[in-house]
Amino acid sequence: MNIQRSEFLAGRKAGIGGSDIAAIVGLSKFRTPYDVWADKTGASEPESDDDKPWLYWGQVLEDVVAREYGLRTGAKVQRVNAQLIYPDWDRAIANIDRAVVNPDISGNVRWKDGRLTTDRILECKTANGFAASLWGPDGSDEIPETYLCQVQWYMGITGASHADLAVLIGGNDYRTYTIEAHSDLFADLMTEAQAFWKLVENGIAPDPQTVADAQARWPQHLASKSIMAGGSVARAVDDLAELKERMSEMKAQEDALKLQVMSAMGDAEILEDMGSPIATWKTQTADRLDGKALRKDHPDIATLYTKSTSTRVLRLKSRKD
Repeated sequence: MNIQRSEFLAGRKAGIGGSDIAAIVGLSKFRTPYDVWADKTGASEPESDDDKPWLYWGQVLEDVVAREYGLRTGAKVQRVNAQLIYPDWDRAIANIDRAVVNPDISGNVRWKDGRLTTDRILECKTANGFAASLWGPDGSDEIPETYLCQVQWYMGITGASHADLAVLIGGNDYRTYTIEAHSDLFADLMTEAQAFWKLVENGIAPDPQTVADAQARWPQHLASKSIMAGGSVARAVDDLAELKERMSEMKAQEDALKLQVMSAMGDAEILEDMGSPIATWKTQTADRLDGKALRKDHPDIATLYTKSTSTRVLRLKSRKD
């Protein structure tokens, strides 16, 4: 990770940014409120950008998308190389992709008296082709809720009245969206953000929204600690046991059907019906590290590359009549 990137991430921990707000209000498909809380409080392990190639390519293609926006609209865009802090609450921060120059207001865009000297900002995105259905027609304001929260947050902080969002979908589908600022929505986001930041300051974790949240919040058990189940939790255990039983039955049915198809295919690669392929059964080869042999032949090397991990496993106990 380069120094500039690490400084950006460190600064982002000091407040709530555009990539945080949708998660805080429960509208992000990528993060939960607990994820944001753990990041701000240092309760989570720092993540490496090396494991997220989409972040790298998103940064690389940001310039491409911004340039295409300028070519198609004729607008001049400008970087604002600063973290913008909302003057009415210094925990609300914005790191916008570009400002759009409005020559009727000023020349180069500046951050002056807690506002940008322009009325329009630009966010540049890339999206997987499989996500195309989440985006509305080119020229509309129909964007995913995650990004809607982000641009409303940025407009509220910067004072811009409009945000253009340019996106390259699937590498060849370019679209531009224009979103108008809504002060009431920004006020609602601000209320949620301030309530959330009190949890950060007081070290109080938000309620888990996913199994992964629960695993992260309570990674270790206390030996021999026992609690009494309330009525709703006891019913949840019973429902879970019933669901697992049904899933086990469905797995057995799935295996029986697979066996029937495989037995019919034998060593054939393709199964056809009326001249059209309806199934394939192909050999797949993958390289796999033989850890047992490595530990036997080179124990010192194996020790260097062995990482111990632990996780809590939920198991249901059968009830006795």
